[in-house]
Amino acid sequence: MSRLGHTLPLCLLLAATFDCQAVEYFFEPKFSSNQRYDTNLYMRRRPFQNNWISTLSPGINFGLRHENGQLNSNFTWNQLLYNNQSELDIDEQLFGINYQHQHNERLQWGANGSYNSQSSLNTEESGSGLLFTQVMRKQLSIAPTVSYSLDELSSVALDYSYDKATYEKNQNIFFLSDYDYHQATGTYNYIYSELDRLNFSLSSSLYKTPVQNQRTFNHVAQAGWQHTFDKQITTYISAGLNYSQIETTLPQLPFIGFTSTGQPVYFDNELNQLTLQQRYAVVKSNNFGQVYRASIQKTFERGSVSLIGSQNQTPTSQGLQTRSEIAFSNSISLNERWTAAINASYSSSEITGQTNSQFNRTNYSISPSINWKWTPEINLGLSYRFRQQEYQSSPEPSLGNVVQLQFNYQPQINRQVK
Repeated sequence: MSRLGHTLPLCLLLAATFDCQAVEYFFEPKFSSNQRYDTNLYMRRRPFQNNWISTLSPGINFGLRHENGQLNSNFTWNQLLYNNQSELDIDEQLFGINYQHQHNERLQWGANGSYNSQSSLNTEESGSGLLFTQVMRKQLSIAPTVSYSLDELSSVALDYSYDKATYEKNQNIFFLSDYDYHQATGTYNYIYSELDRLNFSLSSSLYKTPVQNQRTFNHVAQAGWQHTFDKQITTYISAGLNYSQIETTLPQLPFIGFTSTGQPVYFDNELNQLTLQQRYAVVKSNNFGQVYRASIQKTFERGSVSLIGSQNQTPTSQGLQTRSEIAFSNSISLNERWTAAINASYSSSEITGQTNSQFNRTNYSISPSINWKWTPEINLGLSYRFRQQEYQSSPEPSLGNVVQLQFNYQPQINRQVK
């Protein structure tokens, strides 16, 4: 049974929680397409060629709602056509489901789930940073959550998430590895005043990958403060400590050759003789780091602007990655039909404890866009994106430009009640 099949019982279980009260449901078909021009598909220093890419995306949204709960799900099929490099043509499938339940005035619980089969060209931009070919990545995600109000001013929440990623087997894969990722987080929220909200969280995670049988335990403690100056300006700041433990299993004996029957032969330095048995040892490393996030957001009558700075540490198959980022976004509604936006970001990614890692890099990106609501059912969008990627080990940056025309169609269908 496929992993998508494993998510279907979850859908049925959530739907069964609805009782005989009136239920509102909807079933909405949707369709989108885009034409994209990309000057550097793999973000190499010297691109192979420019690419024209057409994407056709039919899909459906399905949902249920009753007095105490709501279920939403969606499915999208992406057909990607590389107009001048047809060997890259590929299909993607994306399925997602979300359920939220209000048990009583104090207790809420819910769950998110997804199963996506996507091209690595669409998933690995902020992951390894190095792509030499296209492979399929299948990812299963499950994330239940529960929150409870202790009183009018304080509440607690418990979140758990599980992610499993599997890459298509391909001899040209570099730096992409299957992994399992578990994370549990507990959060305490407190309303200090009408303008101030405080929170404190503890989280632990386990990342496992078959690369050198690596396991990474990551523990984070942080505190945050949100302050609202008025109805239009909101600020947030949080800071904390990150402690990681990385366990890597490494072979200890040098490889000498093969026997006549094809068995590998190693040399045992301790016994000063050849052996057919490799010896392994678990190498452990511990790291402390800082995590933080600071943001300011201002809303206007016709738009909003925000500035966010953050630093976090996440495990990868290459080791613990420290990522620092500054992001700016601004959106404005020109009138009832026209909206415009601009997004810009700078990020720095480093493998913790490795000053000269080939994966250490910086990224710059800026993307203006404009959207037109042609009819209540049809939206058109035009966007441009410039991206620059610089590796610490290379003096020459990689540059990429993407121009995209987007078409979205979603017919308006009345919701039904039974």
